[in-house]
Amino acid sequence: MPLTTLFCEGGPSSPDARVLSKLLSGLCKIDPVGSKHGMGQKILAKRETPQHKNTVAGILDGDFLKEWKPPEGKPQVWQISENHRIFTLGWRWERIEIENYLVDPIVIEKTIGKDRIDLIQYKQALEQARNDIAAYQAARTALSANRRRLKILKSCFGSERGKEKHHFPNDLSTPSCEEGIKNTVASHREEQFINEKDVIESFGHYRKECLPDGIRYQHYLHTFSGKDLFWAMDGWLRKNRFQGASEFREKILIGIRNTTDDIATWIQEWGEFKKMTQV
Repeated sequence: MPLTTLFCEGGPSSPDARVLSKLLSGLCKIDPVGSKHGMGQKILAKRETPQHKNTVAGILDGDFLKEWKPPEGKPQVWQISENHRIFTLGWRWERIEIENYLVDPIVIEKTIGKDRIDLIQYKQALEQARNDIAAYQAARTALSANRRRLKILKSCFGSERGKEKHHFPNDLSTPSCEEGIKNTVASHREEQFINEKDVIESFGHYRKECLPDGIRYQHYLHTFSGKDLFWAMDGWLRKNRFQGASEFREKILIGIRNTTDDIATWIQEWGEFKKMTQV
């Protein structure tokens, strides 16, 4: 049965809500619920009403996964276990977050256009951003992998950027990332009971996957944070007729809003997701 309501992360004006509203325009209601924590319970509660029994679901960010496998071009099923029962609540994006799609050269070409940005130079800048943040992505993955279930442990650190105050460090080197891990673990030790040595060892493991020849490096548009990629290109964007990462992302979102295209045709996973919501 086709969906009538899709819950998503973020607020009404969040990139998630804006992209999904375009992708599923006229097909279902998009209901942004803020944090993903508690979304599952909201879905189950909504399904208790007869008219919404099988027509409400949610979509979560892909997040930093402890174990990662190559993408299949479609969202992954989101399930939870409660009272010894398995509930299928919706899907998870294959990529870490919605910005991972916005930063994709395919979407840049469709929304910004060849006449406003040199796509060859953009791809080179994007690849340089990948190289710059590789160690930091390994650190974020290590922190996420060692988080205790239902406990808060930030997987990012550094200065606040933009109106959303996204944390992103000035120094992206391996020693700086190790120091960031130690400080983050130390600040959460009472709540987390995490061994610093375990996280540093995980960092070493994930560095192999996030550096050149590693599987996460090869699939960086899926496994590296899209927000971090945007901020790593902030300087390049300012040198190329844009006003930085936040303004550039907004131009992409406006391009998505204004296009007459069916954006489901731009990204394979978007197309597959659109089909899934109508089954």
